[in-house]
Amino acid sequence: MNRSTRIARIAMITIATAALVVSCAGLSGALGSALAVGEGLGVSGSGARLALAGVRTLSEVVDAANSPFTPEQEYYIGRSVAATILKQYPAYTAARPNRYINSLGQVLALASDRPQLYHGYTFLILDTDEINAFATPGGHIFISRGMLRLTTSEDEVAAVLAHEIAHVVHRHGLGSIRSARVIGALQQGTLDMLDEVSGAQLREVTEIFGETTSEILDTLITRGYSGASEREADASAVEILKRVGYDPHAIVRVLERMDAAQQAEYEGSREPVGFSKTHPRPQSRVNGLKASALRNVEPESRIRTDVADRRFREALSGI
Repeated sequence: MNRSTRIARIAMITIATAALVVSCAGLSGALGSALAVGEGLGVSGSGARLALAGVRTLSEVVDAANSPFTPEQEYYIGRSVAATILKQYPAYTAARPNRYINSLGQVLALASDRPQLYHGYTFLILDTDEINAFATPGGHIFISRGMLRLTTSEDEVAAVLAHEIAHVVHRHGLGSIRSARVIGALQQGTLDMLDEVSGAQLREVTEIFGETTSEILDTLITRGYSGASEREADASAVEILKRVGYDPHAIVRVLERMDAAQQAEYEGSREPVGFSKTHPRPQSRVNGLKASALRNVEPESRIRTDVADRRFREALSGI
């Protein structure tokens, strides 16, 4: 199926479900504060499935119309990047904290401007003391044990995950791709036919994906996103937190702790690692948030903080 046909079919589905989408009225208050934070982070319910069906259709139309990559291409590129990240950072295998991060992440993703991806969002803890988090194209999101130790509440964990989700929403990782070969392959449709290529074509596709992966990894691990991209992700994270009912000022608290950790790192005269190497000074982002996205935003959390605090302690106590 060519791209135009796919867009047309998705558009027909959208017309058929327009009444459902319109009736969501601002996603029904972000789907009822993401259905009371995923019904206690169980992430279930027929209401969620019905609402998501409408959001999914609208999201797919926007994606197909505006992105130079298909959702499938974005997913496979991101999977390749994720596999390489896991060669550098081992996965933390404890089941309970990973279930918690995934449940929380799914609720936040549902409240984002791209709630549905080709294979959905996935979240995984990295077994490293380095303070960092990554988001690849296609929705593979990683958060380190070092970053989780920096958080003191569920609101703050949600703030970190919402920021990474925002990078996926805005396709910042795909913006790292500079190779003319990738653009040429897209124009020729080579990357649309992964199940059909063979021989020399397969080797070429493998090389193209290798170039793409290295360019994105260079941004995620070596150079970092631009200050503008980080500020855009921060602003979108604030909106996600507000929609679900978490304290949007939690992102400031995390950034301030990151800034203190970064200063301590520099004072120790060690080579910058983790977020220090790839992110602008956290305090500059705090200043930007206070002047824009958080201006006139009340700091109070709207969820049951006692319940959230218990979930946070029980899930991450041994991290």
